[in-house]
This record gives sequence, C-alpha cells and structure tokens, in this order.
Amino acid sequence: MDEVILVTDLGYRKGEAVFRAVESHKILCVAADEAPLTEAVLQHNCRAVIVGINPYRGPIYEALGRIGGGRGAVMARFGVGHDNIDKGLARQHGILVTNTPGALDASVAEHAFWLIGELARNLGPAQASLRAGDFSAAPGTELAGKTLGILGCGEIGRRAAAIARFGFGMRVLAADIRPFEDVCQFGETKEAALGRLGLARYTDDVESVFREADFVTLHLSANEKTRHFINAQRLGWMKPGAMLVNTARGSVIDEDALYDALAAGHLGGAALDVFQNEPYVPVTPDKDLRTLANVVLTPHIGSNTWEANRRMAQTALKNVMLFLAGHIEEMNQVAAG
Repeated sequence: MDEVILVTDLGYRKGEAVFRAVESHKILCVAADEAPLTEAVLQHNCRAVIVGINPYRGPIYEALGRIGGGRGAVMARFGVGHDNIDKGLARQHGILVTNTPGALDASVAEHAFWLIGELARNLGPAQASLRAGDFSAAPGTELAGKTLGILGCGEIGRRAAAIARFGFGMRVLAADIRPFEDVCQFGETKEAALGRLGLARYTDDVESVFREADFVTLHLSANEKTRHFINAQRLGWMKPGAMLVNTARGSVIDEDALYDALAAGHLGGAALDVFQNEPYVPVTPDKDLRTLANVVLTPHIGSNTWEANRRMAQTALKNVMLFLAGHIEEMNQVAAG
C-alpha cells in the first residue's frame, strides 16, 4: 500500500464509488474544516489531499509543506473554482494546486437554465399557491425571442449560449474580456463562429449587454477583479423587470445591492445557486434574500449531479496519481499565485 490520500467528506461521499475502487493507495475520508484536515495530514504523513469548497487560509499549507519536504505536495480541488485555496501560500510551501476543468460544465449550464425557467414561469409562487389550495397563478413569460446576456464566455457560458439559442430560440449576447479569436476554431470566420456558438454578438461592452438583456446569467470566475462586479450601478443598467441568475461564485454579486434592486421592483427576479456566505447567511441581516418572493435560491447544487460528481472524482484522483507518479506536466494545474 502506497501513500495515503485524504479526501474531504462531502467530495468523498459524492465520488465514493470512484475512491473505493482504488487499490494502489489508501484513501481516507476526513472532515473538511482546516483544523481537522491539518491534523489528519500530520497524523497520516500525507502530502496529497482532495478538497472541496471550504476555505483554507493557513495551517494546512504548513503541514503539507512539512510532510512534502523536497518531494512537494498537492491540493486537488474536487471542482473547478479554486478561490478557497490560497495559491500564494501553496507556492511558498511547495504545494501544487489542481482542479477539474470540464467535469461540471454540462451540469452547471443546465442548472442555470432550470433557474431561468423557474423565474420565467413563476414556478416558486405557483407551487406555493397550489400547496395552499389556490389553483391559480400569475402568468409567466416565454423564453423564445427573449434576449439572454451571458457574462463570461468560457466553456460553461458557451454551453448556456447553445441551450438558449438552439434549444429555446433566444437571442444571445456574450460579454467577455478575452478576444473573440480565443473562442474561434482554426480558420473560422467571425460570422461562422457566432453561428456555431449561437451568439448574436460577442463583446467586451458589458453595459450594452446589461441594457439589452431580459435575462442575465453569470459565468465569471472569482478573483479580485470580479469581486462585487455585479454592483448597484450595473444592476441599474438592467431593464426594468429583467432577471438575474448566478451559478458562478457568490463573490461576484454585491448581495445588498441585489436585494435593494429586487425590493424596489427594478428587477423582475433573481435566482442564485452560490452566495457570498455559504451556507447562506445574509451579508446584512435586514437584507435577507430569502424574504423576497421574486427570488429563487438553491444550495450550491449546480455541479451536484451523479455524472459531474463522478467526473470530478475521477479527474481529482487522476491529478493526485499523476503527482505521486512524478508526471507533473500532465496535471490540471492552476496558477500558483
């Protein structure tokens, strides 16, 4: 039996079949909080951990660095976002950080559309009315012909665009800071690329997208530049009655500003799967999004499908195995910070 690999509890449960099938290494399920995870690293002389979304800010890096010594260590994210890992500290202690690109794209893009659909057809209030014995509901709206604004045109954003255009007949606008050439195939014209992607326009002009869209869906990564990117000013650019969906990261929205825009009636609704505080606690106690009827909230389940969980487990484990085998160049490494 070779080195011990630690997997934090939620990720272990989601990918248990994958982890239990491993015979070459001992894989242990451990608590996700930093203190018990750090203790487990030291107890089992471990230099490879697979972690979820819990924040890791200090002791774990020192412990992994100490065990790794000249051999190094690895923190493999069970997922794509890695803002919960301090890449600067990881680099200082000789720890490589990996994630699972592509593993959850389909699940998150689909979930964004379940949320859009729930907003469009007022499903939350309609279900509440039915359960209360009232067999009536307010009218909803069709998606066909409506304009969807996508902020962040990476793999998930592009999947959402295809669903919107080819599945629902929506007009799709995408905003991203990356040059459009980055999403074109070799030798492809701009017109051909737009058609393939289902886009009416690709732009770096975020304001124009906000002002034209009936629905805006967020697919931005979390970093200092995108923190509270959706603020009072940008929410003010949205059309009266427009709706906002976030399946990206909670930090990209100023939740107080969103509450104000919803409570004032400027926005028609919002659906959030991610939050600044998880589990959800309002940033300001008297601006609790749970109290608003035009808000749909789900507990960070965008990637929580059987299929995505299996792919994330397989890729996270593959990254760890590659590290332990010395094949660093084949790992899905993220920027060291």
